[in-house]
Amino acid sequence: MSRGRPAAIEPVEAPLKYTRVFEDELIVETWTYDLNKFHGPINVDIKYKAGAEKAIKQQIKQAKQEKKTARQMKKINERNKWE
Repeated sequence: MSRGRPAAIEPVEAPLKYTRVFEDELIVETWTYDLNKFHGPINVDIKYKAGAEKAIKQQIKQAKQEKKTARQMKKINERNKWE
């Protein structure tokens, strides 16, 4: 095993065109890059899985309910503080 700096490092060319896929429990996103044209994604394709619309609506409904409950609890706690 030799010590010190290597004699020559071969540069590795990064690809200029590539695709990345991000998968979630509800969504599959495909990001396409072409670094010759632009430094960010040039195309983003979003596809929803089966049942995603229903799940998203349910999440929104649950978030609204949690906010409502939090407001009610804050109101009750403030009322009890002054009694």
